[in-house]
This record gives sequence, C-alpha cells and structure tokens, in this order.
Amino acid sequence: MNAESPAVAGESPGLRRGALGWREVAALGIAIAISGTTAGWNYGLAIGGWGGMLLAAAAMLVLFLCLTQTLAELAVALPTVGGFDGFVQRAFGRTTAYLAGMSVAVALAVGAGLAVSFTEAYLAGWTGIHGWTIKLLIVIAVLMLQLRGAQEAVGLTAAVGVVAILILVAFCAYLAPAFSVTRLYSQVGPAGLSLLPHGMSGAAGCIPFALFLFLGVEQAAHAASEMRDGERSIPKALATAILTVFVIGFCVLLIATGAAGADRLGNVADPLITALGTQHARPGALLMTRVVGAGVVIAIVGTFFSLTYAGSRQFYHLAVGGFLPRRLGRVNHRQAPAPALVLVTLIALISASLPPNGTMVVFIFMISVSHALLLAAFLRLRIREPLLARPYRAIGGSTAAWIALGLSLSVMASCYRLQPRALSIALTVTALFVVQFMGSRRPSATR
Repeated sequence: MNAESPAVAGESPGLRRGALGWREVAALGIAIAISGTTAGWNYGLAIGGWGGMLLAAAAMLVLFLCLTQTLAELAVALPTVGGFDGFVQRAFGRTTAYLAGMSVAVALAVGAGLAVSFTEAYLAGWTGIHGWTIKLLIVIAVLMLQLRGAQEAVGLTAAVGVVAILILVAFCAYLAPAFSVTRLYSQVGPAGLSLLPHGMSGAAGCIPFALFLFLGVEQAAHAASEMRDGERSIPKALATAILTVFVIGFCVLLIATGAAGADRLGNVADPLITALGTQHARPGALLMTRVVGAGVVIAIVGTFFSLTYAGSRQFYHLAVGGFLPRRLGRVNHRQAPAPALVLVTLIALISASLPPNGTMVVFIFMISVSHALLLAAFLRLRIREPLLARPYRAIGGSTAAWIALGLSLSVMASCYRLQPRALSIALTVTALFVVQFMGSRRPSATR
C-alpha cells in the first residue's frame, strides 16, 4: 500500500552509499507492498468474481514487471534525480513534473486515510472496538509522533513486512484444509455459478483491486543510490520482490476465497478476519483470529505511518521546489515539516470518512497517473538523450514501456468506470491546480 518512499521527497533515508545489497532492497519492496494483501483486493470479487481477479492479477503482474524494468534503467542511470517527478521533469519540464508530484502527494494522503479505515475495520473484527474515536486516536497518535521528528527507517519497514508475511503464511496454512473449489464460484441468478459472473467486463473492473496486491513494490528502486552494484542489484531486487508479492497474493486470493466464498468476501473491509470467521467451530480458530488480527493491525498501522511520512515529505518537497506555497515548506524546531503533516492528516481524515472501496479507486487512479507519466518520461528520454550512460538497460526496452503504459491507461480507465463522479471531481481539481501553477510560476527556491 505504500505508494512512495521518503526518497521521493528528496531526502535520503540516511543509508550509506553502498550499504544495501539486492536482498535488502527486495525485502524493502516486499514490506512496502505486502499490506495490500491484507485488505482491499477482495472488493474485486464483487465486481468480476474470482476468475476476474485472477485474470486481472496476471495482467498487473505483467504491468509491474515491465514498469520496474523501465524504472530500474532510470534509477541506475539517474540515481540522484529524486523520484518519479524528478524523472518526469528531466523529460518534460516543470509543469508535467508538477502534475506527477501532485498526483503522488494526493494519492499518499488519500492512501493514509484508507489505511486508517482498514485498521479500524480489522480492530472491529479482532476486538469489537470500532468507530470514529478509534480513527481519530490512530491519526492523532501518528501525527504527534511525526511532529516530534520521527523518521521512517528501512529496518522498521522491513520488520513490519516480516510480521505481515509470517501472519499471511500462518493464515494460509490454517485455512488450506477448508479450501473448496466450489467456493471460488460466484452466484449468478437463482441457480447458476460462475468464475466470471460478469464476463470480461467484470474482469476489467477487477484491475484496480488486483493492482492493489502489488502497489508500492516499485518504490524500492529509490534505494538505487544506496546500493552496491546497482546496475545488477536493482533489477534482481525488483523482480524478486514482485514475484514474491505475486505468489503470496495469489495464495491469499486462492485460499481465502476457497475457504470463505467469493460472495462472502466481496464487500468486507476485513477479508482475513471474515474468512477465519467461517471456521469458528475448528480448534484454534479464536487464537488464529487474534493472532491474524494483531499482525494485520501492526502491518496496516505501519503502512499508515509510512504513507503519512512520505506524503508530508512529498508536499514539503513540492513547496521547497516552488511548486506549492512556501508555507508548506516550513519545519518546526524538530525539523519536521509541520504544515505538510497537518495537510496530509486533514486529507487522510476526509479519506477515512468515505467508503473504502471508493476511496481505494481514487488512490489507485492517482498513483496510476504517476506511473503513466514515468513511463512516458522513459520513452522520451530514450529518444532525447540516447547518449545518456545507462549501465542497466531495461529488458524489452521501449516495447516493455509501451506495454506497461497501455496497462496503466487501462487501470485509469477501469478506475474511472467504477467511480466516474469522484474521479471527475479529482481531475477537475487537479486541472485547476495545474492551470494555477502555469499562471503563477516563480523561480524554484534553493533546496
């Protein structure tokens, strides 16, 4: 669920150059993305069924393999550029970079609110405690911690990822004996069953939710400047992370659905707890529910912390670069970007007040905008700067980038089809920001 790393904000996570090998970076990518397997993906079951989710997940696997190949080439060739908006600015200039940067910043803040909603849902299923009081306590606690200058660390992120992986492995092992192929089918009409209850159109509607299984794994590429032998390590690390996340995600998709039923899981915010709830008569069910609930809450709270940190740094980075009002570039006496943190918190609270399935679509759309702009930047730089030193060249080259770009556009189209009103408002507001930026451009501030 983590859509961006602190490096996007133009700040080093404090690692020494050459301190990371490919295994550490692969672990980071897995840790960033793994919480997407605990919640959110299951909404696709209500739209396209289990078969639709499987087809969509296969398409998203292709998207991320191609996307990370292009990103690996850029990250190794330009390790100090800063992030997606840095690559886009080099290719297209400041206005397009502003669009890329704002799409990431808003997505991170919206995603933080989404993490709050999922945390509250899992707490409700685990302990019975729920409501806005819980959401406010989570938000305030993280805000207070970050105002004190708390910083995200690779070690902490990886530790949370390890907890999530262990929980997911235990979850799958416990539910495997209850698996039944018939539960993968969705009800169609009074007596019919189908793996594709709404045909290929439903499968296309699953694309945003299948993407959620992978989202954030690509951000491990921002560790390029901290790696040993980056031209070999980055591609290996990203491929390992993507394939690992796919295998774990597929196992959860298969076993959770096969144990609980596609129709039962399609509209809940806590799919793992709901799936375990179908096994209440089995020995150890209560203990497993408590263990899984605790582990998932830890993972999602960690994701919320990471998103809040990265979102505030992204807004700060844009303000310091002259893209946003300078007041968002201020820091408090502990060097924390207090105005940016407050802005992210307010957006997160609004996001947390909305239905998570709709909020998730907006989050994924905004991230997909940054993916599309990154891929376009890769293609343009291949043409404009053919002499740029590229120690690593993407497998598939421009063809892979075009494939990923087409799939990214399909994600955006699918999102718009699912939430046309919300995304129309988001696009209108974004367009107004871009117009305002173009009309009031000022020299970039000194970083």
